Amino acid sequence: MKKLHTVLMTLALIAGSLFTQAQNANQDPVKLSFDLKVAELYTKYKTDGFVTYKGGNLDMQRNTEFPIMVELVEGRWYQFCVVGDPEAKKIEMKLGLEGVGDVITDKFKPEITNEHWTQFSFVCPRSGRYLLTFYQRGSKKDMLGHVAILQRPVKTANGSTVTYTLR
Repeated sequence: MKKLHTVLMTLALIAGSLFTQAQNANQDPVKLSFDLKVAELYTKYKTDGFVTYKGGNLDMQRNTEFPIMVELVEGRWYQFCVVGDPEAKKIEMKLGLEGVGDVITDKFKPEITNEHWTQFSFVCPRSGRYLLTFYQRGSKKDMLGHVAILQRPVKTANGSTVTYTLR
């Protein structure tokens, strides 16, 4: 029942946002595409039982790496979603840990893939401060960007603790 309530609330928020955007005939189609993708990803993972750990829009500049430090816990399951500017020529995302190096790297060109976002699941192998970097190359100076880090809840419905392991 709680899951259904969360889904209905999320859909109501999205519908309200879309209605407001539809009323604004001058809405930038690039910004609209960006906002819809962000809303879609949050809705998908909230429906799947994830909760938001960290997330937000970024004030990004072209050709400049945006660093984000994030404390991750061993055995926790995280879902990373990175949404770039739909007009970006290249998007690159890296997740690394000092002493280990880059754990995950994803590079792509939206004009080739027709996607301006990426997502991945990550079961943290070792607790620590991870560095997430987000980079976009493009022709405009200011770039749209959003990073969402979601996680599975620590406790199940019956109160037992959950951890995940890599095999």
